[in-house]
Parts: sequence; structure tokens; C-alpha cells
Amino acid sequence: MAESTNHSALVQTIIRYIGKEHSHCGVLHDLPSAIGSEKPSRIGGFVPDVYAFDAPLTTIIIGEAKTRNDLETERSRKQISAFLSFLGLQATGIFILAVPWHLKRSAAAFVESIRAETGTTSVKTVMLDDVGM
Repeated sequence: MAESTNHSALVQTIIRYIGKEHSHCGVLHDLPSAIGSEKPSRIGGFVPDVYAFDAPLTTIIIGEAKTRNDLETERSRKQISAFLSFLGLQATGIFILAVPWHLKRSAAAFVESIRAETGTTSVKTVMLDDVGM
């Protein structure tokens, strides 16, 4: 499978999870879709793969999909830091990271190190994989 196909499948995993666990939320995503479809807005200079929210606004969810080639990069560190910092300012912020199953443990450690650096340990995080969530 090509890298972009893997990424798209991981984004779909996030969307399915939100639909199951937070069905009351509206979901925006960056997958190719109909012309004119609303995409997530930039947060800290980065566009999340998935942005979900409820109304009235009490919960914000940011989802990111990372493949083997883009997980532990400096760009990903800055991106996840920006998203966690934003979510830390919300009443209820949830960060979801979807990765290939064999990267789930190292991805969790990567996110934990960023949470400690940014002081966002109160932000709920969810780790998903491409096998069974």
C-alpha cells in the first residue's frame, strides 16, 4: 500500500472511532471529498487530519494519522505540540493518534513526551491502530 493510502486508511479509523464513541459530534476531515466540503482550520499553523466538536461546544477532538515515515519527525513533534496546547485550553479536549499497529507503543511514548514538554497531561489521549483500535 502506498504511504498516502495508509494515511487515508488511518484517518478513516479516526472518523469511525469518533462516530462510535462521540456520535453527537460534527466531524471535519482533510480526506479528498466533494468540492466545497469544509475542511479543518489551521491550529498553530497546522491543519489536523480530523477535527470534531459538539454543540453547544463542550468537547473538541483533534485526530492525527501518522505513518511509519512521518511519526517521529520534528514536524510531527511541532504539530502534535500545537494540537495538545490548543486542546489544553478547551473545556474537554481529546487528542486521537492513529498509527500502524506495530508503532502503537512507540507512538504512545512519543505523545507522552510531548504532553510532558507542553504541560498538557490533562488532555485525554486515545491511541488507535490499523488493526483493531
